[in-house]
Amino acid sequence: MIKAPYIPTELLDIILQYDGRIKYKNGTFVNIIHKNDERYDIVKPLISKKIEIFKTITTTYDHSFYFQFGFNTIDHVGLCYDLGFNECGVFEICYYDTRNAGWEQIRTYI
Repeated sequence: MIKAPYIPTELLDIILQYDGRIKYKNGTFVNIIHKNDERYDIVKPLISKKIEIFKTITTTYDHSFYFQFGFNTIDHVGLCYDLGFNECGVFEICYYDTRNAGWEQIRTYI
């Protein structure tokens, strides 16, 4: 029986990264999607929307928060989420519609 030569983990990681489908993470080698894979184009809009939402988050020292986002398919329509930001201890989800020079809101309190 022939023993395979020992290859340092760091070198093996570099070799496998060249292929782009395997990465050394947390002490093990795991399969990943290559950064040039076309499947990333499918999730890019979702990730971009989440980044847009994260940029609108406002928080306070007492763990209250507020954020809002508009729908991609309808301009001037979206949702707001508010936990204790406007009223202490109240979670509010608000649908808003500012089309036609108006301001319509439908609020739900939990």
